Parts: sequence; C-alpha cells; structure tokens
Amino acid sequence: MSRFLMNVKNKFEIDIAGNQDPTGDLTKADWARLAAGISGVTPAANETDDNTAYYDGDGFTDTDVTGKRITMAFTGHRVVGDAAQDFVASKFLSIGQNLKTLGRWTDTNGNVIISNITLTAIVPMGGNANAKQTFSFTMSFNGKPTMTDKAGKTVQYDLDETDSASGEIDTGADKGNTETPSNTGK
Repeated sequence: MSRFLMNVKNKFEIDIAGNQDPTGDLTKADWARLAAGISGVTPAANETDDNTAYYDGDGFTDTDVTGKRITMAFTGHRVVGDAAQDFVASKFLSIGQNLKTLGRWTDTNGNVIISNITLTAIVPMGGNANAKQTFSFTMSFNGKPTMTDKAGKTVQYDLDETDSASGEIDTGADKGNTETPSNTGK
C-alpha cells in the first residue's frame, strides 16, 4: 500500500513584525502561522530556462534551469482576528518595502526554509453576499532562501551539485568531496 503525505503536514508562517533579513537574528521575528481559513497552498518555481540547440543534438535543444522565482499562492476564507491573516490583509493598499517581511516553511521532512518575501496579489475579502469572505495572496520569495534540515544543519543547494546537509557533492567531477568555504570561494 502506498503512503501519501497530507499537505497539512507542511507548516507556513510569516513574520508579522516585518523583519527582512533571513540570515539575521530570527529571535526578533514574531512568527504567525498561516493556517486558520487557509484551504489551499500552491507552490511554483517560475523557472528561468536556457534552451540552446547544439549541432551534436541534431537540431534538438537541451534545457538548463538558470534561475528561479519561488512563489506560494495561499487561498481560503477570511478569518478576522487571526494574526497572520490580519497582517496580510492590512497590507492590501501598501506598496514597496511595506509588503516585505520574512516567510518560513517547514516541510514534511522537517526542513526549514526561510526567505525574505513580498506579499503580492492580496485579496482581503470578496465573494457572494451569502458566502464566506474569500482570502488569498501570494508569498513571493526574494533571492535565495536559507534551508536547514530537521537537525538544524544548513542544507546546500547551489550550482555545485550539492543538495545535502552533509555538504557532500553527490554528482559530477567533485562527487564524494565535501563542500567547504575553502573550495567554494565563499
């Protein structure tokens, strides 16, 4: 029998204090869970692709993903008094820096992803007269998020083919080596 993980096992939060540095002092963040009234979350990678045809491909292209703009669209019903929803709804008329804060996603494996985010496409209410108010917005990640595994170790997911908390490179010419600041230039 197959085992399916329930989406509800993902935990989404926003910093209602409005901090913006995902690598800074996160104890200053006032995390509010995005859960009450939220019935759906749709992530999107919004990838930038390079599709180059080479002569040795007989006219067919190779595709390389060269960038991403991560977004998460939240939908549901408006719950007045919920800290996370109230914060998002309060930004409906805002522009610029006032729409930026921190977002935190704990996935079903216990990995924690934190990013500076911009709140976009905010819908604080709406719908038929005899229906619950709708609520939706998009959490747009700004730049590269940080990621730690359930043990709290930083997960690398760079261009160097490393995607594990151990830092061990699992493919390519450097397979078996461990990423360190001295061999990455960081």
